[in-house]
Amino acid sequence: RALGPGAEPLLRAMREARPAAELGALLCNLSQAAEGRRVLLERSGRVVRRMLEMVRGTEAAELRRGAVGALRNCCFEHGK
Repeated sequence: RALGPGAEPLLRAMREARPAAELGALLCNLSQAAEGRRVLLERSGRVVRRMLEMVRGTEAAELRRGAVGALRNCCFEHGK
């Protein structure tokens, strides 16, 4: 609800070959909200796999830090 139509552009930006470094901070902030974690932890796991690629890849340090923070925050999401 809070993301509204804003989730799709974010997910598209993550699929780019070289996402903007600022995307890391956005991911980390988004993952602090329960609704944001639900978007990032979508059922297929594509978003989580992409964040793991960002951590392991040669992405900008700012992007890696944001992806690590988002993954850490997602660990606090409890399944129902």
